[in-house]
Amino acid sequence: MAARGVQRFVFSGWSGPALPVWYVRPAGTPASAPLVFVFHGVRRDADRYLSEWLDVAEREQVVVVVPEFTCDGFPGAPNYNHGRLIDRSGRAVPASERTFAVIEPLFDAMREREALTAPTYWMLGHSAGAQFVHRYIMTGNGRRLERAVSANAGSYMYPDDRFAWPFGTRTLPDGIWVPERAYAVPMTILLGTADNDPDYPSLPREPEAMEQGPHRLARGLAFSNATRADAARRGLPYAWDCRLVPGVGHDNGRMAPAGIAVLRQTATLQACPAPR
Repeated sequence: MAARGVQRFVFSGWSGPALPVWYVRPAGTPASAPLVFVFHGVRRDADRYLSEWLDVAEREQVVVVVPEFTCDGFPGAPNYNHGRLIDRSGRAVPASERTFAVIEPLFDAMREREALTAPTYWMLGHSAGAQFVHRYIMTGNGRRLERAVSANAGSYMYPDDRFAWPFGTRTLPDGIWVPERAYAVPMTILLGTADNDPDYPSLPREPEAMEQGPHRLARGLAFSNATRADAARRGLPYAWDCRLVPGVGHDNGRMAPAGIAVLRQTATLQACPAPR
C-alpha cells in the first residue's frame, strides 16, 4: 500500500479520542479534486477498506480518506455506528464530543494537509459505516456535506417514535431530528442484491433491528420506502434515493465502483422497487 501513496496520521484536533486516519491522494490528483470519506465496517479495518478503494481513487482522481474508529477509542456500536450521541444513562453527549463531530474538523485538516480547495466533501459508508453515515445525516450533521451513500447497512434509524434511539426518534434530544433538514441532503441507499443472508455473522440482531427485516437487503428496501412515505406525509422535498447493485453481497470492494458512480452522479443503477 505504501508504494501506491497511502499515508496515515493521527488526528487529535477535536474534543474526542485521537483518531488514526488512512488516506490516499493518487499521483496527479488536482487540488480541486473531490474528497471522499469512506467509513469501514464492524471490524474497524480502515487499512483494508482503503486498499479496496485504491483502484477507484486512481481511476477517478479523488482523495479517499478512511478514519479508523478503533475499538479502544470508540468501543461498541454506540460509539461508532451510532455516533456517540447518547450515553449509557440516556443523556445527550455534548455535541463537540459526539463521534459525528470529528468529520468537519477532519475535513479542514485534510484540506490543509494536502492543500485541497474543494469546499465540500462526499461520504460513503459500508455496513457499520453505512449506519454511521445515515444517522450522521438524520441527526443534523454535515454542514459541508455535498452528497452521501449508505451501502448495505445492517440497521437503520426510522423517522418516527415507535422505537428509541438508535432505531427511531424516541429518546432523542429535542432539535436533533429535523426531517426537512435531513431529507434535503442528497443521500443514496445503496444495496447489493445478494446481501440477503439472514445468518450473516455480523448482522445486527437486536429486536428492533430484526423488526426491520430478515437481512440487509430487506432492511434497506423497507427503510427507503418508510422514509419516502414519511417525507410525503409531511409534504417535504425528498433528496434521497435507493439503488440496487446486481449480484453483489456484503462486500465493500465490489460496492465501491457503484458507490463512486453514484457520488459522481454517473451511475445507471436500477432503482429500488416501490412497495406493492
